Amino acid sequence: MAHTKSLELLDRWRVLRCDLDAYGVRLLAVSKYAAEKDVVQLIEAGQQDFAESRPQQLRDRAQHYPTVRWHMIGPLQKNKAKYIARHAAMWHSVENIDVALAVARHVTDRRLPVLLQVNVGRLAHQHGVRPETVPELAVAVNEIPELQLVGLMCMAPRGCDAADAFACLRGLREALMNGSLCNALPQKLALCMGMSHDYQTAISEGTNMVRIGSGLFDSIS
Repeated sequence: MAHTKSLELLDRWRVLRCDLDAYGVRLLAVSKYAAEKDVVQLIEAGQQDFAESRPQQLRDRAQHYPTVRWHMIGPLQKNKAKYIARHAAMWHSVENIDVALAVARHVTDRRLPVLLQVNVGRLAHQHGVRPETVPELAVAVNEIPELQLVGLMCMAPRGCDAADAFACLRGLREALMNGSLCNALPQKLALCMGMSHDYQTAISEGTNMVRIGSGLFDSIS
């Protein structure tokens, strides 16, 4: 049975990688609830990017498996800032300049790549900044020497048209690239959007990264 589950995980991963590689889209394996043995198996198979939402678990796994990249995708409190500054390959959930400054104070010998999290649905229960405040936060974050603004991320609200949500994020990216930040950024801003249930839509809307958790790990462990 364990061998069958192991093969099932690898089969899912290979199908996803084949699908995403065809479009040049990076796969982030959302490992926050995954068993350690499954994480190890994907690392051994060649998966390079994993996403965690709990700072201490990211720290621990980054220390145990330093050859792969560990992405922080959840909300962050100031008292956990040091874990992200020291161990995250990328921080996906920037939504507050004070927390961004707290993280920056712990960053040494590098610039930490970050994404702004956008609440495209303007929902009270969702994290992220409202679309109209993205330019202000982008300029502020871009001025922090220890952080490197590399893109935007969002989650499509449940029950809403994912294509509309992703198109909104793409439009925000284009507005930033053509606006006040057009000469301040070293590269085109990336988009991280799309999860297990809507990543195909995200691909069609131009995402650069997708986060897949249940599509990989459900019914495995």
